[in-house]
Amino acid sequence: MSTPDAPGTPDGATPDAPDARGAASGSDATPAQPSGWGTPSYGQPGYGPAAGPAPERPRYGQYGQQPGQPEQQHGQGQYGQQGQYGQPAQGQPAQHGQQGQYGQPAQYGQQQYGQPGQYGQQQYGQGQYGQPGYGPPAGFGGAPYVPPASKPGIVPLRPLTLGEIFDGSFGAIRHNPRVMLGMTTIVVVAATIVGALIGYAFSGYVADLFFALPSDAGLGGMESQFATLYSTLFGTGITTALATPIVSGLLTVSIGQSVIGRRASVGEVWSQVGRRAWFLLGFTLLLGLASTLLVTALVLLAVLAFSVDPALGGVSILLAIPAYLVLVVWVGVRTGLVPPALALEGQPFWATVARVWRLTRGSFWRLFGIYLLAYVAIYVVTQILITPFSLVGGIALGAGQVFVGNLVMTLGIAVSTIALTLFLGSVVALLYIDVRMRREGLDVELAAAASEQPAA
Repeated sequence: MSTPDAPGTPDGATPDAPDARGAASGSDATPAQPSGWGTPSYGQPGYGPAAGPAPERPRYGQYGQQPGQPEQQHGQGQYGQQGQYGQPAQGQPAQHGQQGQYGQPAQYGQQQYGQPGQYGQQQYGQGQYGQPGYGPPAGFGGAPYVPPASKPGIVPLRPLTLGEIFDGSFGAIRHNPRVMLGMTTIVVVAATIVGALIGYAFSGYVADLFFALPSDAGLGGMESQFATLYSTLFGTGITTALATPIVSGLLTVSIGQSVIGRRASVGEVWSQVGRRAWFLLGFTLLLGLASTLLVTALVLLAVLAFSVDPALGGVSILLAIPAYLVLVVWVGVRTGLVPPALALEGQPFWATVARVWRLTRGSFWRLFGIYLLAYVAIYVVTQILITPFSLVGGIALGAGQVFVGNLVMTLGIAVSTIALTLFLGSVVALLYIDVRMRREGLDVELAAAASEQPAA
């Protein structure tokens, strides 16, 4: 939901608000930043209380002092009883079985053994003391009663569990399929078609490389078919990689509204993501450039080590591969929430990257575990989806139908990319909201924004 910008704030942002939960998290807490959900119209901006004097809170055990009655002292008669809890009423002697016990006709503990109403001696099927049914009252002998969190949308407004994140990813699709599924399909299919056309245009150069291979390479005279296939796959891989952050931004904006129970329209989502699209593309290109430079540096070190000693070169390769994987995973986890932040917060590029780096501090292993589980789950699903397309495309290529084979395989790539991007983008968006609820008390702002939504 796009809200009018306050003076002095970037586009799409809201004025800074005090940290509702970060004050309790020590030095790791980051200051609350604009979120893109807008400022509540009631009370003070941000997380502050409503304007005006707060009403008097009711006293424990009573509904408050009635007008025209003197204030009761602690220990005197309260609502629902005639005397002090467990004692006779004021000015009366204590008598066995006298009325005045809290909520019971006789003094607490003075019923005869085995009679109905004695604490702990109810007959089977009757309500026990404090609540209907069996068992002690809420909070008795265990953790104190905690009221359920508000859930105006697809997830409850509190720190989320793993199951709630996965369930919210599917719930977001059901809540707003026009944006979640429709726009994702349009963007991915467009990127796939463009990539396939680019790959097909350069397939002649790739074919020259295949024809240069020895005749015993096992291609069986299908150099042109394999050249077209690999150039098409390479082209679609590049374009879909560039389209993924755009889709992630679209999903984030839609999920951000679904969390507060509002269904964003296609125009609203695109208007908010469109002006940040260059930042999303730039972040992807920056990560690709950093990965390329890292690989180049490691290869140069390995070549230098081989020039000194072959054994040293082998050791350098054995060390370089795990070092590359560890560094890529570490940077990817720490910066994985940058696309959602770029789409929602409206802050400058480098300020958003630095903010996400601080926001994910201390949450590496939790984020890494959820990312890994999500990747494994969706990888299995995409392999199931793409297998029929691969079989049909391979049969068509073997029969000499190059165009049909490439078309079927490209369609399979598009279907699997839609499933992959849709699920992972939803998980990342909900993780961004979850981390901010844990670190910055975003659930308070979301609850305020949800309370202003018109009744359905």
